[in-house]
Amino acid sequence: MMRFLQWLHRWTSLIIIIQVLLWIISGFYFSLAGHHAMSGHHYFKMEHSHSPIGTSQALDWPQISNQFSDIRDVQLRTILGTPQYVIEHADGVSYIDATTAQPWSTSEEMAATLAQESYSGSGEIIGVTPLTEGSDEVNGWREPGYRVDIRDDLNTRIYIDAASGTVVEHRNTPWLWADWAFKLHFMDYSGERNFNHLLIVSAGVMMLWFTLSGLILLGRNLVRGDLNPWRKQTYLEFFQTQQKTIASACGGGGTCGLCKVRFQGGAPSPTDSEQAILSTSELNEGLRLSCQHRLNKNYNVGLTNTDARSLTLKLVHNRVLTPSIHELTFVPANGVDLSYQAGQFMQFFIPCDAGQNTVTVHRNYSFATASGQPELTFTVRKMPAPNTKCQPGIGSTYLCGLQMGETVGAVGPLGDFLLNTATLGERQQVFIGGGAGIAPLRALIQDALERVETAHPLQFFYGARNRSELCYYDEFIALQEQQRLQYHPVISEQDDTWRGLSGFVHEIAKAWIQTQDVQQLDVYVCGPPAMLAATRAMLDEIGVAPEQVRYDDFGI
Repeated sequence: MMRFLQWLHRWTSLIIIIQVLLWIISGFYFSLAGHHAMSGHHYFKMEHSHSPIGTSQALDWPQISNQFSDIRDVQLRTILGTPQYVIEHADGVSYIDATTAQPWSTSEEMAATLAQESYSGSGEIIGVTPLTEGSDEVNGWREPGYRVDIRDDLNTRIYIDAASGTVVEHRNTPWLWADWAFKLHFMDYSGERNFNHLLIVSAGVMMLWFTLSGLILLGRNLVRGDLNPWRKQTYLEFFQTQQKTIASACGGGGTCGLCKVRFQGGAPSPTDSEQAILSTSELNEGLRLSCQHRLNKNYNVGLTNTDARSLTLKLVHNRVLTPSIHELTFVPANGVDLSYQAGQFMQFFIPCDAGQNTVTVHRNYSFATASGQPELTFTVRKMPAPNTKCQPGIGSTYLCGLQMGETVGAVGPLGDFLLNTATLGERQQVFIGGGAGIAPLRALIQDALERVETAHPLQFFYGARNRSELCYYDEFIALQEQQRLQYHPVISEQDDTWRGLSGFVHEIAKAWIQTQDVQQLDVYVCGPPAMLAATRAMLDEIGVAPEQVRYDDFGI
């Protein structure tokens, strides 16, 4: 519950920050523009002259009054020299031509003249457009009329009401900017200028929720002692200060699941984060996240990756596998052998310029081959900048740009995305991946093929956007021809020349798994976050037990 509260509080704060920025920007615009500039009345001639009405111009009132019942108010005025009665009665308001006793009618020519009469600028009329139900630019006006367009520096538009022959409003480009500023400021995108509407009420509820959840989280932090300068360290902080090798990609937020430690002889109750990330079997074995617990003399805690060590790796080969993925091969610079298990990873130390200083960032990359080889192979997806204003991926750009013989620091092996060797010869082994997730899955497949001759070939479902991004395609096709592996490459983009499977890899895998006894499967999943989440949800939906699923999300 607390994990969900943190997640919701974080995203609520993002929405609120965006809206606060919109309030600041729109309010700043109001201050700069001023009321007159936002009104659209730059060239609106507000004063009007009325010529006197001759006695012979208008019909006598008794000749008109008998058309209406329950008359409440009557006004006599002139429209371009023609007298007009404005009669308020029980059924509404009527506009009557005082010379004919007929309802008032405004022609296009008259609308153009009325617009010109109300206009004080130097532009000229370029068009008159009849309107059947008003305009969205004039709030509350939904009657037939005309829009008169003026060619001037402000793109002026004048609206004339057909029933009354009056100028309804002037609009122009500055008004349009102001209208959007009002919509953003009042969160009223209907243009009704109404401050009391559902969206802003929802925003108020969201602000209330943000405040209450913040107080709850603050209370939890106070209870845990997070704000106490004399608080005890977490086990993650302790091992880091002791220069022990322990991985973390979320900075101690309890979301990456990399900083596992083992509690021996008793373990504290799991937190919400641990219950969401660790399996039941891992919890029962005493595994916990070191960032979630503070030092306690009553517990005996040890690292899970006791064989990890710091190394200097020298690049000996850089091969482009796909347009976006490089295969990088290293050897330890000091000539030592590194023992690791398929599915594990190394944490690379990437130097990064930060102003006048150079800082080190950590990036995790999985081994792309099974163990027992003198060279260490990794696949790295090179992340280009989406545009010129953004920086490319720091780690991938640095590693893919290394020259032969150059070195980089790393620590490992780390991680526990390993084969379930206890059931390797009994259950069908299924691997589902995409993108750079090929690295640990390829290593696991190689390891599984070396360990045991299974009764059924391994099943490997691998997704990519197009044919050119299918890593190690020929290698897996060769294994399939040897009947050691069933390879199911899937592409998601439309390609008329592709004769294989198309769609999303988790959906293709689902169709196959549903034909199997799900209790006799071990499933290994690795790939992009969206694909990983969709695959895990799919496996849960069709009844594959969590204990039969192992996955690696690269600590994202």
